[in-house]
Amino acid sequence: MSAAQYARLVSRKYRGPKLPKINRPRRPRLLAWAGPAAFYPNRFYEQDKWYKARIDKPDLIPQLHIIDPTLYGESLAEYLQKEKVEPTNIGFAKKDEKRIPKISSDTQLEKLSRTKKLRIDMSRVGEADQRVIAHFGVFEHLFNDNVYFDRTQNFEVSFGDHGVHTGNILWAEDTKKSPQVSIESVGADGFNTIVAVNLDGNASEQSGEILHWLVANIPDGKSVSEGEEKAKWIQALPFLGTGFHRLTFLLLRHSEKIDVTDFNSDLGSRVFSTAQFYKKHEEKVTPSALNFANVAYDVSVKEALHAENLQSPLYEYEWNERMKRDQKEFPLKPMPFDLYFDQFRDPKDVQADLLRERFKKVSIDDVTPPKFLDDNYVENKKKLDAWNHAKLLEKNKPDSPVYNNSLKY
Repeated sequence: MSAAQYARLVSRKYRGPKLPKINRPRRPRLLAWAGPAAFYPNRFYEQDKWYKARIDKPDLIPQLHIIDPTLYGESLAEYLQKEKVEPTNIGFAKKDEKRIPKISSDTQLEKLSRTKKLRIDMSRVGEADQRVIAHFGVFEHLFNDNVYFDRTQNFEVSFGDHGVHTGNILWAEDTKKSPQVSIESVGADGFNTIVAVNLDGNASEQSGEILHWLVANIPDGKSVSEGEEKAKWIQALPFLGTGFHRLTFLLLRHSEKIDVTDFNSDLGSRVFSTAQFYKKHEEKVTPSALNFANVAYDVSVKEALHAENLQSPLYEYEWNERMKRDQKEFPLKPMPFDLYFDQFRDPKDVQADLLRERFKKVSIDDVTPPKFLDDNYVENKKKLDAWNHAKLLEKNKPDSPVYNNSLKY
């Protein structure tokens, strides 16, 4: 209503001090900018049309890749109905050991331990070793499924002060020199053969293990030097990024000599199949003992490969691409823009920047964080941007990634 219309309808003495307010339907600003297309009921479902309205595009949750287990394996009911195969013992019969009576009283146990008269049931120790060997899949990868043998002969392997037992951890540098071996004599005419293989070190397309040592036809009760060294010792070579490698020493006993071919020292000709070797001499040899260790990578692996004019491979795990939302100028959840942009950078570049910062902080004399987060707080607060100053304070914190494991680098 205009002022003239109001003056004609209402006399002066009844007029208010101001024009009356009339409730009108407010015209939305959205219509002025986007036009009537902004009010379409299905505007969000039209591809590439969401920008017509000043309304954020709805965040679509990515669909997960669901694997149908029926296509890749048997069901639980089928697995339970499957006939279980009894494992086959390919070794000697287990020795009859005298069972040690159980000790019921803790006081008696303490007394025997203090007087050094406490006896350990070695048969129970052997059962524990068998479970460890089976857990690491050594029998399965050496021979075949559902195959095992009991340890019936004492067999000790060591690299100086570092012994090879049942899955203990060694560094590759510890295995540079050939091992010292002690074999129990069974008091009969016969021979022993030692086969040392790496179950996880074969990087070629040919199937099998890497043969590290093979000494055949060792007379019973004699040292290893009396045997025939068919393959000279080469140190364990767990490649960088491949984790622990199972270095396995297998002892085979036989009553007569076996014919074994010689192996070259180069790594390419050391691909060896223990299962085929055992199958070939199955009528003569019988496994009697086994020891293995988990060997980890160190610099000696690179040096050994370079000495053979071979390159040292590097294996990296290929991670799936990180799921992230599309980059937006104004994200729904505000955050510092340097952290926001780091999500879309190559992770290697981010790690490289962090490593450079660590190198700056590393010092021989002092690697401790500074006493204050910012010695020149007032000036930096004025000069630096807010995000840059916050980044400076974050880097100087004692628990910052810049100082974590700084000595390691």
